[in-house]
Amino acid sequence: MKKNLELAKKYEEDIIGFRRDIHKNPEVGFYLPKTSKYIKEQLDKMGIQYRDCGKITKEISDKFEKLGSPRAEEATGILATIGSGEPVVLLRGDIDALPMEEKTGLPYASKNGCMHACGHDAHGAMLLGAAKILKEREDELKGTVKLMFQIGEELGYGSQLMIDDGLLENPKVDAAFAIHVNSQLDSGTVQYTKGVMTASMDSWEINIKGKGGHSSMPQVCIDPNVIANQIYQALNILPGREVDPSANLSFVVGVIEGGTAVNIIPDTARLSAGMRSLDIPSRDHLAPRVEEIVDHCVKMWRGEYTINHLLTPSTYCDGDLIEEMIPYLEEVTGKGNLVETGPIGGAEDFGYVTKQVPGMMLWLGAGNSEQYPLHNPNMVLDESVFKLGAALHATFAMEYLKNH
Repeated sequence: MKKNLELAKKYEEDIIGFRRDIHKNPEVGFYLPKTSKYIKEQLDKMGIQYRDCGKITKEISDKFEKLGSPRAEEATGILATIGSGEPVVLLRGDIDALPMEEKTGLPYASKNGCMHACGHDAHGAMLLGAAKILKEREDELKGTVKLMFQIGEELGYGSQLMIDDGLLENPKVDAAFAIHVNSQLDSGTVQYTKGVMTASMDSWEINIKGKGGHSSMPQVCIDPNVIANQIYQALNILPGREVDPSANLSFVVGVIEGGTAVNIIPDTARLSAGMRSLDIPSRDHLAPRVEEIVDHCVKMWRGEYTINHLLTPSTYCDGDLIEEMIPYLEEVTGKGNLVETGPIGGAEDFGYVTKQVPGMMLWLGAGNSEQYPLHNPNMVLDESVFKLGAALHATFAMEYLKNH
């Protein structure tokens, strides 16, 4: 473990350089051609094999374009491999940015109207740092390490696109690990959570088609506003009638719109609903019920509808895996710097991975409580902790493979 940290310190300048290069050229969504090209160039220099990873269909492109993301005909995720044989461990670093203008004033600040305001530049850089360490120690690996450079995390679906393209297979992944930086957590402090770590993030856009006409002749019309109103009431009642009151769950219909004048029955109406939950059974019960209720309400009044939904699961951290790995990780962080914490209300699409294989995710402190938070245009990170992240990645991989 100490050797990994020593190597991370040796490569610290490289890791910071990776981060700054990625930071200067942020890209949003599933299609990140410049970022992916840069990462491939670094992997080529290290002699590490990789392939493109991420399957995107026209249906998915259309869905996310309607939700406001840049259209992507191609997904530019990368799956790299070090070592061989079984067992297999997956290390993940997301690499997409946010559509917001940077205001940090840093010499390597973005100038293209987008920004790595969630630290994904650091995640990609730390994973590249881990790649250097693991490649140098490849003859010591007792299995295979997969490196997941993930697109589209901010869209809540990028990891699923990579899973659909065989991320977890051939060879089959046995355990997965990820790190997320936190600008408001003291530098060098590392936090973990057993069980549910992040909330699920589910949303539905419901478009209702009725039959418009004059308000004096409702009998020849199909009023989409009536249908929307009944859906609105039914969905808002739903959690209170079918979920335990103690469940940590929030459900809101944030948009309901239709019509232009008092004497017109409109042709269409629209609703948007969202749910966040830290209670997996409650969430899994309600998600399909939403669409059942919409279907019944619309058909009851002879309307038609389409639903555009996004269902991002909670990230669940496996308790047995955590217990196994904590002693090794603590040798990297130092005693007292690796602490347990509770779940957060934010979402993380690493949950698609942890639904299928045992996983663990860490928060890595890269600032302090006085710093700007993630997703703020002034957010900055303490670059001195990136070597720690690289060493944690490498240590998790090597010790898991050795133990299994």
